[in-house]
Amino acid sequence: MAASFGSLPASCNNKWYYTREQIDNNPSKRAGLDPDKELSYRQQAANLLQDMGQRLNVSQLTINTAIVYMHRFYMVQSFTRFHRNVISPAALFLAAKVEEQPRKLEHVIKVAHACLNPQDPSPDVRSDVSIGLWSTLPAVVLYLLLRLPDVVEI
Repeated sequence: MAASFGSLPASCNNKWYYTREQIDNNPSKRAGLDPDKELSYRQQAANLLQDMGQRLNVSQLTINTAIVYMHRFYMVQSFTRFHRNVISPAALFLAAKVEEQPRKLEHVIKVAHACLNPQDPSPDVRSDVSIGLWSTLPAVVLYLLLRLPDVVEI
C-alpha cells in the first residue's frame, strides 16, 4: 500500500507499513473470510472502540491508538479465531495505559457491556458475565502485548 504513495522517506520505519500482498493475504482472508465481511468486522470494531472511548472519556488519541492496535492485531491473527468484541475492549484498555489515561478494568468491562448490550442493565461485577470478562480480558491484553511487540514497548 505504501508503494502507491511513492518511495518512503529514509527516516520512516517500515514496520508501520504493509505491502499490498500482506494486506491481501492476511490471516482472516487465509482462513476463508470474505473480504467484505472482514472490512465490516474492522469497521464494527473501530466503531465499538470509538463508542467505548467516548463513554470512558479518554482522548481521541487514545481511541485512535486502540484502533491501530486492533488493525495491527488482525494483520497477525484472524477474525475467525479472535472475536472483535473481545479484542476491542482489550485494545482500548491497553491504549489507555500507553497514552497515560488508564481506566480501571472494571470500568472498561462495564462500558463494553453497555455498548454491546444497550438493552441490558450494567452487569453486576460478580455475575457470570462479568466474571467471564474479568478472567478473559487480562489474558487478552497480555496476548495483545505478545502479538504486537513492535507496537508497544515495555
